[in-house]
Amino acid sequence: MAQARRVGVRVRPLLSRLGVPSGDGHRSGLHNLRHSLSNWLVNKAKENPKTVQGILGHSRIQTTLDLYTDEDLDEMIAAQEKFLDAVGFEAESIQ
Repeated sequence: MAQARRVGVRVRPLLSRLGVPSGDGHRSGLHNLRHSLSNWLVNKAKENPKTVQGILGHSRIQTTLDLYTDEDLDEMIAAQEKFLDAVGFEAESIQ
């Protein structure tokens, strides 16, 4: 716990310089950075989840997927549009 606080003390000034809220009510510790990194790698950079699992040191891929990734709205919409295209519907006519 003490280590996490030390990280937060070092991270907050950096976040402030970047314009990222980190004051009262915002957590900015090592866990949050870890979550942000893994989420970005999987959802935005499209890295293989097994690669991210290795970076995080998880023994099971399910841990990485369950705890450190979130669904991406843009990706969900794109996947649904792919399905509609595959079955012959135009996405615009459904909305």
